[in-house]
Amino acid sequence: MESLKSRILNYFERYDMQYHGVWQNGGEIERLSLDIGYKASNASRRCRELVIEGYLERRERNGSVEYRVPQKFIQPQAALTL
Repeated sequence: MESLKSRILNYFERYDMQYHGVWQNGGEIERLSLDIGYKASNASRRCRELVIEGYLERRERNGSVEYRVPQKFIQPQAALTL
């Protein structure tokens, strides 16, 4: 059986492939964990651990927490050709 932390990280990797750089509300992660039999507080704790380990970024916005995969690489602007 895959750990909750691994499931969350896999979810974010798939989510980032589709919506690169978009923040995901922490409440959504809690709902997903409930669907697979874990407490919402357990999912929140695992997300905080993933932030400490550097696998996720965290921000607070309008009273809720959001997460995303760190944006390690910045795309350079295309060079202008004349």
